Amino acid sequence: MNRLLVIFLGPQGSGKTTQAMLLKRKLENEGYRIAITESIHYTVILRGWHNFLIFLTKRKIRYRFRSEGLIEEFVEPSLLAHMFKVDFIINFLSAIFSFLKISLLLLFYPIVIEHEGYIYNHLAYLIFIYRKLFTIKFVLNMYKILLRLMPCKRLVILLDISSLKSSDLYIRYKERGSLSEPWYYLRYQAAIYKAFITVEHLKIVLDAGMDKDILANIAYKLVLQIYKSLSANSRT
Repeated sequence: MNRLLVIFLGPQGSGKTTQAMLLKRKLENEGYRIAITESIHYTVILRGWHNFLIFLTKRKIRYRFRSEGLIEEFVEPSLLAHMFKVDFIINFLSAIFSFLKISLLLLFYPIVIEHEGYIYNHLAYLIFIYRKLFTIKFVLNMYKILLRLMPCKRLVILLDISSLKSSDLYIRYKERGSLSEPWYYLRYQAAIYKAFITVEHLKIVLDAGMDKDILANIAYKLVLQIYKSLSANSRT
């Protein structure tokens, strides 16, 4: 049986989880067994490590929406310089566990939907946090092995926020009761993601500002088309 990994990619508030749930529902209505999961930032290891960093620096993360100007750092830059190796090892272990988790799910489900950007989400985070210390190329080289091990049959759906304003995303955050991230960081993420997907064979960029049902129908038809094509090719 063919397996397909569908990755929803995009900054916070772009609608990844909403679209993943709509896609899952549509595919299940067609009789497909679907697994939906999240990875990287949501592993116990990484959460514990981030909480330790916050405790160590005696700071709490308090995101504020800013259209321009300075942004809040996750931890002090001087601390990052001394703790990079430990921080990277912890983050890399978290990525490995996420990779194993999704690989296991692909053994039991024909289609697995990852709605938090998978390894790409994490790379954008690392590249941003260490942007003053290391080049993008350096961070990518460190993750080269995991990137090569990612399931070859995967579709990346990038939800582009170019048509949205900071106020649009703020409304979305308020509706779901979550903290908002700095607008500067969201735009930085968006730019990094656009660079990442250029190397993907199967990808599509969708406007995150579109009506959610129209967007969901586009994603559904594409996923169904790709999966049926993979199934047909395996029989020939």
